[in-house]
Amino acid sequence: MSLGFLFAMSLPALVVALFVLAVVERFARRKKGTPIAAAGFGELGATFEAGKRDELEYRKEERQLRDEEGDGAPPRSRVDLDGGTAVIKVPEQRSG
Repeated sequence: MSLGFLFAMSLPALVVALFVLAVVERFARRKKGTPIAAAGFGELGATFEAGKRDELEYRKEERQLRDEEGDGAPPRSRVDLDGGTAVIKVPEQRSG
């Protein structure tokens, strides 16, 4: 096998390729989103760090979830700024 082929299949070659990709993306890319090189470095780090894979999966799930105004518990309080009134309902204390 040639020395060039062995380098191309090595971990340092992957790091060099990701670095070159990051430089190219920095100057040529204008759209939003995660750059390919950043995703590549994240996956590379997940290979060597045990908790990194969990962190990447958590971030992926967080990006997919949306926070809606009505998803929470029903409001107990109401404020009417135009009318100048506020209604505050205090939950009952349960004795047990």
